Parts: sequence; C-alpha cells; structure tokens
Amino acid sequence: MIELRNVTKIYKTGELKIIVLKDVNLKINKGEFIAIMGPSGSGKSTLMHIIGLLDKPTSGEYFLEGINVNNLNDNELANLRNKKVGFVFQAFYLLPRKNVLENVMLPIIYGNIVPELREQKAREVLKAAAFPENFIYHYPNQLSGGMMQRVAIARALVNDPEIILADEPTGNLDTKTGEIIIHTLQKLHLEKGITIVLITHEEYIARHSERIIKIKDGEIISEEKVKNRKILYHNNES
Repeated sequence: MIELRNVTKIYKTGELKIIVLKDVNLKINKGEFIAIMGPSGSGKSTLMHIIGLLDKPTSGEYFLEGINVNNLNDNELANLRNKKVGFVFQAFYLLPRKNVLENVMLPIIYGNIVPELREQKAREVLKAAAFPENFIYHYPNQLSGGMMQRVAIARALVNDPEIILADEPTGNLDTKTGEIIIHTLQKLHLEKGITIVLITHEEYIARHSERIIKIKDGEIISEEKVKNRKILYHNNES
C-alpha cells in the first residue's frame, strides 16, 4: 500500500542544509499496524508527514497504492490525503468553541453530505472510538485528555480513511489512559482493517503494533516483527 524508495528530506536555512531523512526505503502493507520509533530529532515525524502527504521528499519516490505521489500537484495531493488518510496528533487540535459532535463533523462539513447524515456519521465514528454518548455535546475544556484524544480519533475516522497516522497520540496522557487510546487504535485495526502507522518513542507502546521500525539520525536502523503482541482494548471512559 505504501512504498518509499530512497527518500531523502533536506531542509535549507540560508546556506545551512539539514538532512532529516537519508535514503529511506520502507514498505507498509494494506491493513498492517506498524510503529515507528526513534528519539527526538530522529526524523520520525518528518517521515510521517511525507507518508501522510503533508510534505514532499527532496529526492526519492513515494508510491501510495501504486500512485507516484511525486507527480501530483497540491490540489491532487489534498484530495488524495482527504480520501485516504486520517491524522491523530499528540496535541488533539480540537476547536474550543465547538462541541464534540461539531469537532468530529468538521472534515465533512463542506462536503455534499446533508446535515442529518453528517451527524449520524459523527455519532457512528464516536462510537467506534469508544467515546461515551452522554458527552457528545460537551466542549473540549469539559473533557479529560483521554476523551479529547478519542474525539480526535473519531474525527480522523469520519472520512472513512484507509490509513490512520498517529503521531505520539499518548504523549500528553498518563500511562493508563495512553493504553486505552492505543487499544482503541488496535481495535480499529482488528475490526475494520485500517492501516495504522504509529509514531512513538515508548517501547511498551510500540509493542502493541505488529512491526516496529526504528529510525535514528534520519535512517532506518532496524525492523522487527512483534512477537507475542498484546491484544487488548477497552471501552471504559477515562
């Protein structure tokens, strides 16, 4: 589904060149759950941005379902990203003046879906993200961190993406709540077959995936299949 061939990313500041990714080769199969690990500054978030069509490589090729995305213009990239990819970030990025239901409906608000069906879809994905129904009219400042992250997961699901990219989704959460979020992602992977790419620096979080890719100084240094993967997910409130 995802193939990177000799992908390099270089940022330039004046005469200074910073090589963030160096000749990265990576294949991710459809329906796979992988974790990308590495210390701060290793290039893992840049790699996720390229996979998620938020950034382009300086050199190398990226194929998404056989499409060479290097050849697409900005509008084509945005359209492909909107159809294929859902994002979950550490910082949640919920709009404070919108309630839960409104936040989840945002990605489809400008589409051709009638308002009644938008709300129905939002309710469906909130249920899939194990969000308690009696909180759907609450505002972000009335929610716990775990609840806000589940709203973010629901928002990522609302366009029926084939890929979810989760960048440190447990970074602002305590250990117990973080595990609930990871188990929610795991449930989506197991029940819906969504391809999940998880960025983390925590080994115990990465071990919930099927395969761990380790990156350091912009290069992939190891890959391993996870043995005795822990399969467990919760539906309780945080």
